[in-house]
Amino acid sequence: MAHEDLESRLAGLEAFRDICNLQGRYNHYLATGQLPGKLPELFAMKTPGLKAEMADSGLWQGPDGVGKLFQHLGTKYHMKGGLFVHMLLTPVLEVSRDCTRAHGMWNSLGANTYMTDSGALEAMWQAGKYDNVFVKEDGKWKFLEFKWYVIFRTPYQDGWVKQPIVEGLHEAGFPPVSSIYNPYNPAEDNVFLPFPPEPGS
Repeated sequence: MAHEDLESRLAGLEAFRDICNLQGRYNHYLATGQLPGKLPELFAMKTPGLKAEMADSGLWQGPDGVGKLFQHLGTKYHMKGGLFVHMLLTPVLEVSRDCTRAHGMWNSLGANTYMTDSGALEAMWQAGKYDNVFVKEDGKWKFLEFKWYVIFRTPYQDGWVKQPIVEGLHEAGFPPVSSIYNPYNPAEDNVFLPFPPEPGS
């Protein structure tokens, strides 16, 4: 094997490790309430094209928009008795040949505590897909395009067939809800897009 080929393969393996660690750190910071303060470490704040969207949040663009989205997320679930634990499953990650850009997807399954309109705490299951584009900024891998597609967010006691969606992120003044918001529907043949990135993508 040529020396150049070996270096390229090693760089690809290091990128895979570093990006998986980045995605994992995001999940840990989210669960522990640290995420808003960690955004500059995780997101490509200096690179054009930064954007984020989660379920029905609408599309948020640029450092200010991304900051507002995750500040809202942290505030919404920061409460006594709060729980925000998401597992990362079935990773598919494709890194560009020059190791400057990557596209990754994970399924996620989580347990949340949410607050009802009456102020009571309720348990919720949720499932979805992360579909993210990563770039290198200042020598470190970071999120450039961040998406989370919801499949269901259901009350623990009911399940996704009885009540697929219990509540969401969208509020007055948010960007319009986009086509990525297409949760499970028990009356339809569901296809949970997007599909994983193909090699070389």
